[in-house]
Amino acid sequence: MSTANTTTAHTTTAQTTTAQTTPTRLAVIVERDVPIPMRDGVILYADIYRPEVGVHPVLLLRTPYNKEDAQTMNYAHPSWYAQHGYVVIVQDVRGRWKSEGEFEPYRNEVWDGYDTIEWAAALPDVIPKVGTYGFSYAGAAQWHAATARPPHLACMTPAMTGSDAYQGGVYRNGAFALACNQSWIMFLTQNTARRHGRPEWERELARGGSVIHGLYSTLPLRDMPLMNGEFAPFYQEWLQHPTRDEYWRALSIEERYDRIEVPVLHIGGWYDPFVDGTIRNYKGVQQQGASEEARENQYLRITPWYHMPWSRYVSELDFGIEASNRVNEWQLTWFDRWLKGDEHALQSWNKISYFEMGSNQWKHTQTWPPPQVELTKYYLHGDRANSINGDGRLSQESPSDGPLLADTYIYDPLIPVPALGGRSGAVPDLTPMGPKLQLANEVRNDVLVYTTEPLDRSVTVAGEVVARVYAATTAVNTDFVAKLIDVYPDGRAYNIAEGIVRTAYRHSLDHLEPVVPGEVVAYDISLGPTAIVFQKGHAIRLEITSSLFPTYDRNPNSMIPPGDVTISDLALATQTVYRYDAFPSHLLLPIVSVPSL
Repeated sequence: MSTANTTTAHTTTAQTTTAQTTPTRLAVIVERDVPIPMRDGVILYADIYRPEVGVHPVLLLRTPYNKEDAQTMNYAHPSWYAQHGYVVIVQDVRGRWKSEGEFEPYRNEVWDGYDTIEWAAALPDVIPKVGTYGFSYAGAAQWHAATARPPHLACMTPAMTGSDAYQGGVYRNGAFALACNQSWIMFLTQNTARRHGRPEWERELARGGSVIHGLYSTLPLRDMPLMNGEFAPFYQEWLQHPTRDEYWRALSIEERYDRIEVPVLHIGGWYDPFVDGTIRNYKGVQQQGASEEARENQYLRITPWYHMPWSRYVSELDFGIEASNRVNEWQLTWFDRWLKGDEHALQSWNKISYFEMGSNQWKHTQTWPPPQVELTKYYLHGDRANSINGDGRLSQESPSDGPLLADTYIYDPLIPVPALGGRSGAVPDLTPMGPKLQLANEVRNDVLVYTTEPLDRSVTVAGEVVARVYAATTAVNTDFVAKLIDVYPDGRAYNIAEGIVRTAYRHSLDHLEPVVPGEVVAYDISLGPTAIVFQKGHAIRLEITSSLFPTYDRNPNSMIPPGDVTISDLALATQTVYRYDAFPSHLLLPIVSVPSL
């Protein structure tokens, strides 16, 4: 098959107990550094794990994170899948680790993926059906390859993957996803430095991971240490394209749903930054897929996890045994259906299964959001909502009349409000991820806090949460941030979801338009999708502020592009949030209605 090194893994024999029979596992042969030629002559290298005997279908994982690792922080080792009767191919993408070429995020994954899939299907002693798996970038690589319609691609399982390289990826509503982008590039370019024979830079990049929290404040962003044109030219390109122009549209998945013709198992997490894109991918192919098989066989599973690692323990909360990582079992069932023809494999599956936080149970539905959802407005009230010391209230009661009903705070980008958990990626030690206590933010006067009375019954939310904020600013461009909080009876407050808008992008992501200082504008801030039961005795809280750092870059309160902002450009802005009958700011919650008895 190749000149690669070959080893044999151990065999696990069948064991019978009174409770169940463990399936026989197959002995596995491992071939290292197998060369795979691309159409332009570049050679990509892969490791192949194959059962010692028999003819089997193929699983393909294409990763920029080292084929020897094979994303095993979240998945079982490839040999486990091989023991269950699959030929598993793990490939370094172009320009990474053993593979030749230069790495340009996403740009070569269409045809490199196509060529690899077709090469795999033509191997001797394989069933010519290929399924793909992988999360994050490895999930996006699956999508890009699928848009080329490789004939032997049979199914996919992308996890924690967005729908658009710009929106919800490198940027969100014009705000630069600072922590995720910079921490990812710093990790990624350690291998780039090694490939370029620059051990001194590799050492610096490795050290940067331990001090990156201090580096997030570096301005201008284009001068971020170790992210120069030699090792990360794409970082500079990202900053040069702050709007969703042709540069980004060429990399968009959601503009190419009509090219997808295979079944897809979509896996997301409520605290993953790409969860809204994961749901868009599911709906997009279901509605626009290129084949009937694709349109009718989209499945979605949303967990309570953040980007990685996957566990019942997400930051400061334990979501219970039902939240344990069972992705390998899901994928094995999925692949048995589409690669081995087991038509009974998915009989017990619903099209959508989502984890309901609060009750810590799985829920199942055929549509998202669930059909029994009612959009319910919670209006902003109170005399002064600045900080937890104020009296900001949230209720379904309609707001009063009177233009003096407003809350004002100062946004100073020199002292931004920290994110304290939330939806970022990819490593919890380096970026704000997951549920965390919010008190450190709530004592600040530049955070508006609105809270319901303790609930006299549980309130179940499932769907997209939106805050409509009527606000004015003294700046020509600023940010508004909204955050949904679950307040426990003892006062603990954990973040559920958050969103940001950069005001110059309020009409379009394609171009900027300055705000007229002092003009009241309605901003619909999407906090993204979630599913949670606010238990009886808890309270629902909305926070409004103007920074979420370092999840996103600091808006200097001007029209200066993110990459060019210097420390001297940071200026104050006075922000006013209105809450009376003419400008009724409110939180829009998708509440699951309880059927009447």
